[in-house]
This record gives sequence, C-alpha cells and structure tokens, in this order.
Amino acid sequence: MTEWREFRPEQKLLNSNFDGYRLTLEPLAQYSIKFDNNIHTQKDIELDNDLYSYNSIKGFKSLNQLYINSWKPNNNDLYYFDQMHSIQQVDLTSNQSFSHLQQPTIVYQLPKTSLYGSMIFISDSLVFVCDGRSKLSVLNTNSPKWKLLHDEDFDEYLTSPIRLIHAVSCEGYLHAIIGFIQAECQLLWATFSIGSSSEIKLIRRRILNGKKWPDFVAIESNGHSVYVAAEGLYTFKYDSLIEVKKEEPPKEPVVEKIESPYHYIWSQTHNMIEIEIDITTSESQQWSVNIESNHLKCSVDDDILIDAILFDNIDPKESSYVITKDKSNQLTITLQKSNVGSFWSEIFKEGKSMSGDIKMNGLPETNNTDETDELKQPYNSQQLEECDQYSNDTDVYLSRFDGDTHAVTHQALVNNQILFTKLNPPSLCIRHDVDGLIWHINSITSNDQLPWTHEATLNAFGYVQASKQNRKFISTPTDYSYALISDTRTHLYIYKQNTPTSNLPGTSLRNRKTGKVVDSIAKQHMISLENHNEILGLITTNEQTFILTDDQLFIISV
Repeated sequence: MTEWREFRPEQKLLNSNFDGYRLTLEPLAQYSIKFDNNIHTQKDIELDNDLYSYNSIKGFKSLNQLYINSWKPNNNDLYYFDQMHSIQQVDLTSNQSFSHLQQPTIVYQLPKTSLYGSMIFISDSLVFVCDGRSKLSVLNTNSPKWKLLHDEDFDEYLTSPIRLIHAVSCEGYLHAIIGFIQAECQLLWATFSIGSSSEIKLIRRRILNGKKWPDFVAIESNGHSVYVAAEGLYTFKYDSLIEVKKEEPPKEPVVEKIESPYHYIWSQTHNMIEIEIDITTSESQQWSVNIESNHLKCSVDDDILIDAILFDNIDPKESSYVITKDKSNQLTITLQKSNVGSFWSEIFKEGKSMSGDIKMNGLPETNNTDETDELKQPYNSQQLEECDQYSNDTDVYLSRFDGDTHAVTHQALVNNQILFTKLNPPSLCIRHDVDGLIWHINSITSNDQLPWTHEATLNAFGYVQASKQNRKFISTPTDYSYALISDTRTHLYIYKQNTPTSNLPGTSLRNRKTGKVVDSIAKQHMISLENHNEILGLITTNEQTFILTDDQLFIISV
C-alpha cells in the first residue's frame, strides 16, 4: 500500500529574518588550464531530428560532462570525455596550489563507435562507464591506466542514445540505472554480482516506464529500492527474476436499475445532499426510508425504490426525510455530508435504484447564505467520455519503488519547482516560498523511518534563480555553504550563505534602519570567465568550484 508523505520543512532550518544577499566586489582566486590543441571536451550532444523532442532535450542536453571521485578523501582529480572518446584525467591532487597544472592524461579509451560517454564513481576504486550506445562497463581506477573488469552490451534491449543516470555498490552487488527513450521514457535497472574471484556477472534486469524524462532518479544505498521524481507516474514493466504483475483496474461499481413509475432528482450544496421523489397519486401509501452512514433504502408499500451504497459517508443523525402532500406531493430526503465541502460526482456507488437525474436548475436553499459554498454540477458522471477524464500527467511525483514487490511504497506530490538535484548524497532542492530546501533521500530500514528529510536551506535561492533565464547548471557543495548558478556561457553567480561579520575590517556593521548590529551577512559574487565558450561541466566542493568548457578548465577558490 502506498504511503503518502508530504514535504514538511524543519522550522529550525528556516530563516524568516533573512535580509538578502549583498553584492560584493571581493576578488576570488581563479586558476585555469588551457588544454593542448589536440584535446577537446566531447561536443555538446547533437540529437537526430526524430529524437529532437522535449524528453530528449531534457534528458541529454542537461548532461554534466565533468566528473570527480568523491569517494576518495582529499582527492580533487577531475575527469571528462574528449572528442576521441577518451577519458581524460586532470591531476589536481599532486598540485594543491594550482600554480603549475599539468596537461590532462588519458586513463581509458572507449571504442571509436561510442556516442556520448557518461560515468559514475561507485567506490574509491570502481567506476561505471557508459558509451552512450549500448555498453555499460565496470572499471578499476587504482592504476594510472584504468582496467576493464566487466563489459555488458544491452544492444538487444536499448535504443541509442542512452545515459547512465545513477549507480551504487553495496554488499557484493553493483546497481546501475540507464535512461533511454523508445515510445516512452524507460529506465533500465541493471544488477551485477561480484563473485569470490572478483568476477562480475549480470544477474538481473528491471525496467520502469514513464511518459516524461525524470527530474531525479536514485537507487537506495542498500540497493533495495529506487526513487523517481518525474511528471506523471512511472511503473514497473519488466523484471527478469520476479514477474511483474499487471494491476487489474478495480471493477466499476454497478447500480442495478429498478423499473418503477417513480423517478428521483438530486442536488447538493457544500454540506448536504437532497433527493426529491414525486408522489404521483393521492391514494394512501406506506413510505419507508432507512438512512445509514453509507447506505440508503427507500420503499413504498412493498416495492423497493432504492437500496444502494452512497457515494460518500453521511451523518445519519443529522439527516432526515419529509413527505409533503400538497400541490407538490413530494418525498424529500436530506442527507448531511460527513466530509463537508466534498464534491459528489454521483449519488450511489453500488446497489440498486430507480432511475434519477441531477437537478440542473438552482440548488435548494440552505442555512448558509454564502452562495460561493454551493457546488454546481453541470453534468451527470454517466455523461462523461474517456477523453473528459482529468489527467494528472503534468503533476510531479516523487515515488519510492520497492525493487522486489514493484510497488510504490512512499509517494509525495511535489507542489513546488525542483531547482536542482544531486547524487552524492542523493538529494533534491525544492523551492519553498522564496527559499530552496535541500531534501535528503534516505535508505529505509524500518517502517517508522522517513523516506526523505529536510537537511538544509538555501536562503532566498528560489527567488534569485528565477531571474537567471540563461542558467544551465546549479549546484551546491556538501556543506551547503554556498550555491552556484552558471549561465550557458561566461557568467557564474555564487551565493554564499550567512558568514560572520567579526572578520570584517573596520567597525561593526549596523542596519541603517534599525541601528541593530548585524552579526552575519550573505554575499553574492558575479564572475565572468575569460573564455566565452559554452560551459559543459561544473563541480562544486567545499573549497573550490571547477568549470569545464570546450578546451579549458577553470578553478575558483570560494
């Protein structure tokens, strides 16, 4: 059963008194290395005409082409793919001052038939590498030249181009998720085992389908489940080990029609349902009405007119009926809704009833004189065609899928904009009012554990990023001390969170209006790169930011 969860911020992590960012002209140390003429970063992905769609652009144009092995502490070596499908390494660890940076060196060569490479480090010595066509490789990174441990070709199952989205290593198993597009967007979840002799073998394939390219995909660190955030809902379509059971649609409740000379008309307001039955004769009749919390039974003499389950619960104590024998000759049944304000699309769900219609003209008067509370239904639910049904395909859901049962165990509707995502650790930054809230994705080990938790807040970041129309990459380091937005070319915007003012030269800083001493301020840096080529990759660490262009690497100390 799916458990619905909301994104409930930690109030202690919100700062309602945040006073904004101050533009500063303080210089930040910058370093750069221009690659040799024969070394160029792999070109920005070019899509064929038949793949030039919303999903393809979203899935492949957003590829960050700069990589770092964050599993190695105090290691800032960077990696990227060049135009010859080689993996180039920029050695930064041996030169922490960045004063004399060496030219990149090749650590691994992909086949010339490769398309667009992508990779994810899963430990200090293992990396998954995808060739963009159909191959997924596991490499050992301990030596200067990386060693191929396993090569898996999914040519039978995939459609080029493909992209490696996420990968993890846990308890002797390797998990990787590849994204590709056929008639729909598909996620291939491949699981490999590591034998006693370090032999790697593909043991399981799982496929999930969705209509829109996902905003976020992450495998739990224990490999048991996968999180997907996307417009519309993803579903399991295939599992090579456990059969995916097709969900049978629930049987539509049937209301059996009773042939009768009588006919009812019903209407509703925000708090009640009213049913009117015309009494067509002045002869003496014995009417019987039985009202229960979810059931209504009505009969005249020995003939049953209604014996059906109601659309929603009512309060039988506050419900009633009255027989009026005058010019109208009516039986009027008034049902008090238990869920005040709920909308009934029909009156009965199941059972048997005489024919009836919804009242098309004005609704009955109630004690509530506020006309806005009335719910007017201009149609009968039976008049709806399939194309009239409301679709939630544009809503963004964050769902946790169990890898064995294929069921959605936890789910939330993402009401606000996803500003950016990170994979190490897996997290999403979701706009909340003007702020950006960082939500960590957890590996669930007990029923009472939350699937996601509010970890940090980027003050006013939802507001400032909205003004950057040419933004391409957004990131923040693991300590969340700053957030960075890059344009497609040249410009970077760094937003440092509150820092103490005690280290500022001169006298203490005071607010001009209140005169109160300001203990900390938030700063904004705007940086222009000397190279005006397109920005192809970006990595943020607690101390530095690395920016990759076609033929140059920039380093900014923050």
